[in-house]
Formats: sequence, C-alpha cells, structure tokens
Amino acid sequence: MTNHTYIIRQQDINAAITFIDRQVNKNPEWLGETESLRMIAEQEYLQARIEQMNFNAWCQKWLNENQWAEIKQSICLARGRQEIKSRYIEPDKMISVTHQAWQILSAIALQDQATLSEVIINRLGGNNAVVSQPPKSRYNLTS
Repeated sequence: MTNHTYIIRQQDINAAITFIDRQVNKNPEWLGETESLRMIAEQEYLQARIEQMNFNAWCQKWLNENQWAEIKQSICLARGRQEIKSRYIEPDKMISVTHQAWQILSAIALQDQATLSEVIINRLGGNNAVVSQPPKSRYNLTS
C-alpha cells in the first residue's frame, strides 16, 4: 500500500504486533475498507507475524502512511516504557566462591530445582531485610 522505508526491528516486533492486534480488535476496518480485503490481510498477517522479514513485507503491502505513523509511535512508547522499567531493575552482581562452596550450592540447586541465586535467596534470605551497614570484612585487616 505504501512505499514506506521504515523497517521494524526484531526487538520492536512484539510492540508492533500488540498494536496491530489491538487496532483490529477495536476496529476490524483498520485493515481495509472491504470485507474481502480484510480477510486476505488478516490471513497473511497471521502468517507474516512469525518472522521479521515477512512481517515487514506484510506491513509494506497492507499499511498506509497513517498506520505506519501509529505503529512507529506505538514502538517509541514501548521503548520508552522498557527504558524506564530497566532503570528500576538492579543489575546482577558477580561474586567468586570457592569450588567447594560452588559444589554445595549446585547440589542444593539441583535438589531444589532452582538457580544458584534462588538457593541463596530462599535459604539465606531470611526476612529479606536490607543491611544498612555492611559487616566489617575479614579481608585486608591491618592489625
């Protein structure tokens, strides 16, 4: 329908698909003016949404400039939400443990069918209180 050159990237496909699904559910005529065109567009859409290149080809074929603008806006909003969400997630921390400690944690994790982090949290987390003052380290003592 359009010669639009915008390419929906792999990481943005879910946002675009969610947007299109919502639009079609709200207003089936969003995909086309006639029933026969809508049916063809929907059938092709269901197949195209599985793979990025096919999805972009479908969008090129079926969407007009206004629909492209709406999808781009939806993608931008989804990226913004994801960026805000990622600010509040604490990054993972890396630690070193002795081989013996790793063996013990691994055995418990296997038994509990959990990750090593889940074992530490579940077994040692207690009341999950945040320690305001870390205990003094045994390392680098100068006495």
